[in-house]
Amino acid sequence: MRARAGVLLALILAIAAAGCGANKDHDTYVKALNKAQTGLAHRFAKLQSQVTPTSSAAQDSKTLRAYEAAVGTTVTDLRAVDPPDGLAALHRRFIDEVAAYGSALHKARAELTGEDPRAILAAQGRLRSAVTATGRQLDATIQAINQKLQG
Repeated sequence: MRARAGVLLALILAIAAAGCGANKDHDTYVKALNKAQTGLAHRFAKLQSQVTPTSSAAQDSKTLRAYEAAVGTTVTDLRAVDPPDGLAALHRRFIDEVAAYGSALHKARAELTGEDPRAILAAQGRLRSAVTATGRQLDATIQAINQKLQG
């Protein structure tokens, strides 16, 4: 679970680190994204203490639900950000990709409720694949945003 959270955080941090534009709108945009990221990092840090190798299925489901909620709050925060001119489409794409991370968690939570160990392993694999795919998409979007911000 920590790796999954780390993937998203690392990608969001990349935007904050790269946003060194000379334009005040760009700086304001990067600060707003950084604020959303900081909120997500804080919520994920609190949740990580609940992740243990011996947790029950019910505990895992509760933890996944909390991760979903943290992602949902971040999506709401990102929707409140006003991107600079020319970045609206990329910003929407970024939000959609972060939301896809939450959707993958939701789907995994639903699939991990069974008793069949093979089905649970398969669901875990699908979640890892979804997180990896989302990470690639987020990375590409972040690169596109950085290119626009740097002019």
